[in-house]
Amino acid sequence: MRNLTASLLLMVIIATIGLGWLFDRIYEQYNSTEQVQDANAVAIVEKLGLSLANSLNKMTDDNRQQFVQQWQDEIYALSIIDSKSFTLPLPLFNKVKQGTPVLLATNRHLTFHYYITSGEQLLLLKSPLLTLTADKKSQNYFFTLLFYVALVLLILLWIYPLIKQLMALRAAAKSFGEGKLKQRITLSSLSYIRDIEVEFNQMAQRIEDLIGDVKLLSSAVSHDLRTPLARIRFGIDTLQEEDDPKLRRQFEEKISDNVDEMTSLVETLLSYARLDQTMLEMNKSHCDFLALVENCLRTKTTDNMHITLIKPNDEYHVYADGAYLSILVNNLLENALNYGNNQVNIQLKSQGHTVVFIVEDDGEGVNSTIKMDILKPFVRGKHQQNLVKGHGIGLAIVKRIIDWHKGSIDIGDSETLGGAKFTVTLPVLAQI
Repeated sequence: MRNLTASLLLMVIIATIGLGWLFDRIYEQYNSTEQVQDANAVAIVEKLGLSLANSLNKMTDDNRQQFVQQWQDEIYALSIIDSKSFTLPLPLFNKVKQGTPVLLATNRHLTFHYYITSGEQLLLLKSPLLTLTADKKSQNYFFTLLFYVALVLLILLWIYPLIKQLMALRAAAKSFGEGKLKQRITLSSLSYIRDIEVEFNQMAQRIEDLIGDVKLLSSAVSHDLRTPLARIRFGIDTLQEEDDPKLRRQFEEKISDNVDEMTSLVETLLSYARLDQTMLEMNKSHCDFLALVENCLRTKTTDNMHITLIKPNDEYHVYADGAYLSILVNNLLENALNYGNNQVNIQLKSQGHTVVFIVEDDGEGVNSTIKMDILKPFVRGKHQQNLVKGHGIGLAIVKRIIDWHKGSIDIGDSETLGGAKFTVTLPVLAQI
């Protein structure tokens, strides 16, 4: 949403300030040119009247009257009146008597006044209003219309990508709601709603994972619970027919073991189901990853396994929840100790803005056909199911914790030990 807010603010600033300033400059330039043209036109007419007044001042009264009567210009009208019969404010009248033309304007025409000293008369030259001044109102309308057209075009230019992105989001949500769980939105760095698109993709992935977990849980319940239930049922039936106290105790112990196995499985199912709720309770901070790993190693005591921690002289801090990070490290260590033969190597290293945590063992490794499935709950290597006790939930918890911390995990083969190699990458800084 930050991109949307920033682009909206930028668009408003450009629209209100930028376009307003641009059109103000254009209008001022045009208006100044117009005023110069108006002033030039007025000066020309004024000079024309001044020349006529000078010429009439040299004529007799009869000749002046005759000249005015013969003046037939339809645009510029001439008339001579007695100065005493024409009322002018005293300052203006004194100005005319001093030889300075006086211009009076009405809604229809302009009138230039000149004083004829030889006859104490006034020469009146009437001129129509200038065309440029008369059209100024329509020109103002034109500039206003042009401003709003530019403003609308700018808004449309800004809003088109937003509408396109919202329609793509709507189509993806509709497709996802119809059951196409692989539907995702292609992210763009220039998107206005990139945060929403990222959240949608994360939500879609989360829902897909939850649905996959439900299917796996259903499969685990139907398979792993059926066997102990059948043994318990068989044990109860046998117990009812057996009178030997020693054999009855043996059957009771087997029934108790099967009940414990069912209880363990149910608790495991409930613990995994609660993982999604605990995500809301995570308390992330900058953790010392090296100190955390060393603390986990102190609790791992084994006689037939040798653990080596490979670490350069450096500090390793990650932005994570320390408690869940300990679970991640312990589960990977436990997995390596269970499936390794004699040696487990642990390595920490920095790569840019991430810390890489590597766990290797010298066991049989992970079959390439189940490398990705082994991170799902209740999935275990077929050739290892009877060798190590458990329900196949440890690596699923590791994967879920890594996803919460915006990290990644890679499963490969160890080049040095020949067994499995688990590589976990976690961010150093918070990812918003």
